[in-house]
Amino acid sequence: MTIATARLELQRLHPHFAAEVRGVDLARPLDDAVFGRILDAFNEHAVLVFPGQDLDEERQIAFSLRFGPLERSIRSHLPRSVSRPEISDISNLDEHGRMLDPADERARYNAGNQLWHSDSSFKRVPAMASLLHAREVPPEGGETEYADLRAAWDALPEARRRGLEGLVAEHSIVYSRGLIGYAYPPDDAVTVPPVRQALVRTHPATGRRSLYLGSHASHIVGRPVAEGRALLRELLEFATRPALVYRHRWRAGDLVMWDNRCVLHRGRPWDETKHRRVMRRTTVAGDGPTVPEPQEPEEERR
Repeated sequence: MTIATARLELQRLHPHFAAEVRGVDLARPLDDAVFGRILDAFNEHAVLVFPGQDLDEERQIAFSLRFGPLERSIRSHLPRSVSRPEISDISNLDEHGRMLDPADERARYNAGNQLWHSDSSFKRVPAMASLLHAREVPPEGGETEYADLRAAWDALPEARRRGLEGLVAEHSIVYSRGLIGYAYPPDDAVTVPPVRQALVRTHPATGRRSLYLGSHASHIVGRPVAEGRALLRELLEFATRPALVYRHRWRAGDLVMWDNRCVLHRGRPWDETKHRRVMRRTTVAGDGPTVPEPQEPEEERR
């Protein structure tokens, strides 16, 4: 087996984060030195763009596994055009390759991807990274935007940061899909119960602090719901100001990976009735919950 010993070239794409990586073929196994440089770049820039990658499902999975175990798609039990449960089908096509009717349940569900979010923050152990590969892209629209939550944290006044320390938000995909009018089927909703996530996180590799929020964040635990939601809206608007956002205009063959621990993202609309958009995502699992499990009172445990 040939091992890739690439000479990486990095070009910054935004003043705060995001970089393009050239000089590497991700379809081939990478030696440890090359992978180490990619990992270092990922921890520093949080969003990496690898243009011109010829990847099928197996090759994308193989590269993704270098970063850790992969999540299984929560929608893998439904008819779709991918075979591996580690692959999420991010497209406007059905299992036969036909464009979905906008009224189709799958199209309505996918519309939630256009809200700012962090992948899998609705899981007790949220995702570490996502890797999205473009197979087909529309001639216009369909971009993905990324927001740097580390830069947002750094931009907050010190007194404001102190007031956010220790806060916990409840995250729920049932809640976030409800924001776009999608009613989660009851049998599916019970498989994704609400979870608690820290509002402020520390990156394990760099020690940098960041906000942790997005559309899945419903309210602040221990505060009136309306008050907590107002705070989350305020912080989300602050964190997604244009100065903190990188917009990626996709080209077929692009692989973009991002750090869900400190980056938000959202897809942008395109004419889904005329143009195909076919993307494949792998998601690297996180290594633990962001807050301890709540403890039952002693008398309830007896």
